Amino acid sequence: MINLILDYIKLKKKMTETEEAIAESGDAFMLGSLDILVLLSFVGFLLYWFFGKRSDDNQYKPEITGLAGLKQVSTVTASFTDSSGFISKMKKGGKTVAIFYGSQTGTGEEFSQRLSKDCQRYGLKAGVFDPEECEMEELCEIKDEIEDHLVIFVLATYGEGDPTDNAIPFSEWLANNEPNLEGVKYAVFALGNKTYEHYQAFGRLVDKKVEELGGIRIHEIGEGDDDGNIEDDFVSWRETFWDTVCEKYHLNKDKRKLSCSVSRDYTLKKPENLSDDQIYQGEITKLGSYTKQRPPYDAKNPYMANVAVNRELHKAGGRSCMHIEIDIADSGIKYSAGDHVGIYPTNDPELVEKIGKLLNIDLDEVISLDNVDPDASKKHPFPCPCSYRTALLHYVDITSTVKTHVLAELVAHTKDPEELAKLDLMTSSSADGKKMYDEWVVGNNRHIVAVMEDLKSCKPPLDLLLELMPRLQCRYYSISSSSTMHRDRIHVTAVVVDWIS
Repeated sequence: MINLILDYIKLKKKMTETEEAIAESGDAFMLGSLDILVLLSFVGFLLYWFFGKRSDDNQYKPEITGLAGLKQVSTVTASFTDSSGFISKMKKGGKTVAIFYGSQTGTGEEFSQRLSKDCQRYGLKAGVFDPEECEMEELCEIKDEIEDHLVIFVLATYGEGDPTDNAIPFSEWLANNEPNLEGVKYAVFALGNKTYEHYQAFGRLVDKKVEELGGIRIHEIGEGDDDGNIEDDFVSWRETFWDTVCEKYHLNKDKRKLSCSVSRDYTLKKPENLSDDQIYQGEITKLGSYTKQRPPYDAKNPYMANVAVNRELHKAGGRSCMHIEIDIADSGIKYSAGDHVGIYPTNDPELVEKIGKLLNIDLDEVISLDNVDPDASKKHPFPCPCSYRTALLHYVDITSTVKTHVLAELVAHTKDPEELAKLDLMTSSSADGKKMYDEWVVGNNRHIVAVMEDLKSCKPPLDLLLELMPRLQCRYYSISSSSTMHRDRIHVTAVVVDWIS
């Protein structure tokens, strides 16, 4: 059984290129040779029903299509998340900062986690929340319930100026109500792509709307452009943002330097005496979903299916274009031409083996990363328990370009003086440091394996890397078949692009 996850989305406007949909969310991708290797082994396909045909610029009317009785799931079914009132969680944990993210493929969530780490460095406590799992009406109460509060929105714009899926309920609440946000102190960092007509539409909308409803903007909106260097945009905004926070909240600007050692978000545990059916093998959500499947299927209960056909369309020449057919005969899922399918890839097994050798780790050891905050919404960074190998193959992105905050964490685990100096420079805010990072990391597409191969004295704990690495996200492709002709199969036609790192 190939790890293929199906649930499909109805796009509100026809799009001719899948890359456009992802690029606008701030998380662009290209199909590489590793993706094709993935399709020959394990692949996860996520085809989910997208609710929400807009009746006007600010309102959505949910529609249900496809499987009879299918309903949008409002609670998380996987065991590694939890949901309850965010204010009660903040009060229980002594938190004063609430960070809400709208993220389609992970970058917004990653930036939110990094801002939470920054809060620790300045002596603050923050909670990172998915607005889809919160009663956002509580925003009206935060100024009275949380002393010296601060609300940070990290919001990507998706598609044609729309909110990301997990931010749709929040968007509807702002648009359809007039909540009293008088005195709510907030800031916004928006993610988007300048090649789009509706650049940063959602982030700018929230920034303006919250102010209109009485909110107090403590710092100007930041904007990350994925068509340029979104990492640099975020880092630059973050520096000025914290200068403002230190001034308005009377924090010591040197505190970050004095408390650079930040506690871990997750603690490593090694459970024993578990049977195979108690250990995740690569399932995206429900444990055991490789063998036991029950409808209705959606993004949180995806259908597992087989890849029936995977063939090269170009018989000769340097180009490669793959024709892939996905068997959905037993699912009851319906689709239309032009819908999109999201593919969950598996990392290259050779890269996974390299990590094991570089860090001298038994990749088949079973682990669990448990959140140190008992009130956190996310109990684990990915499905746990699982083996190191499963986590590296299915759950974390080991081929993306390494970000500066990851390099900063590697400093404490690097011994060679020259390598230490290199890391220190690249993680500094100096012009020379940014230039070296752009040339050595970004310019060469260096992923974490390449970095550790080049910095031979760098030996971080593997569980730390698993915590730092972004989640492996699905990639979206247009469905190229017609359900009239191929009711039981979904066709995908994808061009292969090779990246050298």
